[in-house]
Amino acid sequence: VELIVSRGAGAQWLVFAGSVPPGPAPDVYAALAARVSGALGAAAPSFALDTSGDVLRAALAPGVTVLPDVIKPNGHELAELLGRTDGDALEADPRAAADAGRELVARGVGAVLCTLGGNGAVLVTPEGAWHAVHEPVTVRSTVGAGDSALTGYLVAAQRGEAPAERLRRAVAHGSAAAALPGEGVSGRVAPASGEINPVGPIE
Repeated sequence: VELIVSRGAGAQWLVFAGSVPPGPAPDVYAALAARVSGALGAAAPSFALDTSGDVLRAALAPGVTVLPDVIKPNGHELAELLGRTDGDALEADPRAAADAGRELVARGVGAVLCTLGGNGAVLVTPEGAWHAVHEPVTVRSTVGAGDSALTGYLVAAQRGEAPAERLRRAVAHGSAAAALPGEGVSGRVAPASGEINPVGPIE
């Protein structure tokens, strides 16, 4: 924890990703975010979260003092988080995914970046909701595609780009990862312009 706090000073983003190993309580990410925020105050980095199940629910539970600035569920994880069983429907329907994301933004989450596999991704913020899809790619492995999508979003955010451009970059990175075998990540991502077709904002 102390190392995370020390490395957080001067950082723009702090990313908590993946499952939690045996030992820590499910609220470990929420507790870490609170410690960093308490130690660094206004200098604390923004907080991104990419996990699922009990750990994701604990990070957004009532009473949590530091909510994420962005979360990156897929459609099934978003449905589970909201106590729903329609993950397949959310994966297939960007509008339904956007509506579900709005519920979390209304609770104080900064943004919801929901990846939808071959249906692209949806981004919901307090300012609106957008859907983007990539030109079809030959999927060789989905391992790491969600992580890459979040990376693309954060790179664009760090550059100060608008939400729609963050989404476009997220989908470009996620598609580049899906086109590679295994868990490889490409160092070459096709430019977002011309490759991604944003649809929205979704009203």
